[in-house]
Amino acid sequence: MRPPDGLAPPRLQGWPALQATCVDRIKRTALRQLHASTAGEKLLLRIYLIGEEATEIALHDELVPTPPEWLARQMAQHLADEQRHAALLADALRQRGWTPSPSRPDRLSRKKIERWHALARAYAPRFAQGVLVPAYAIGLCAEQMAQRVLQRHCETIGPRDALYPLLSGILVDEGRHVRLCQRTLQRSVSTDEWPALEALLQEIRAVDRSFGITGALAMLAAGLALRLVPGRGPMRRPHAT
Repeated sequence: MRPPDGLAPPRLQGWPALQATCVDRIKRTALRQLHASTAGEKLLLRIYLIGEEATEIALHDELVPTPPEWLARQMAQHLADEQRHAALLADALRQRGWTPSPSRPDRLSRKKIERWHALARAYAPRFAQGVLVPAYAIGLCAEQMAQRVLQRHCETIGPRDALYPLLSGILVDEGRHVRLCQRTLQRSVSTDEWPALEALLQEIRAVDRSFGITGALAMLAAGLALRLVPGRGPMRRPHAT
């Protein structure tokens, strides 16, 4: 086995590094635009809520339907965290006048998940633990992505914003989930299987990056559009006490 540092996001160079910088700058601008209207803020909360309700649960239910006992206990705690996050996000939406209802991830997110699932099925025969390893490799990358997204959001709005305690609290939990995925992979992957895991992680992250610019521009367009819709902006910015 290799140390957990081998499961950390790689240091990007060249075009991937430039792409990541562009995506980050566009999304920070998009966040400011979305927070400038009540409708934009609701959209952000809905995106997070849908992610909590759908992505993690789908990965576990569809890819690891019968986990070993030691993992089932960890998954139960992980799922409890996601359900608590969903309840908090739904409450924040209700406070802003919107009644949460079941919904699916957006089209881009669904395409990303479909490609991740295809990778999981393709790589499963390369591991003694089967699909469990690809499922947790995807989970690791998804949690690291969530960390990055929430960190950016918290930095953009600042600690005085009313949403900051909610988002920063979820961010702390996502850090714990990253470590859980790392430990699970460390326990499940043998030394001779590590090259296959590294190759899988590269492909998973490449899929994520392939949607980066498109997703960022869509987010920015939504923020700009919602500010122009009559009755949906500007908003009075609440602050945490």
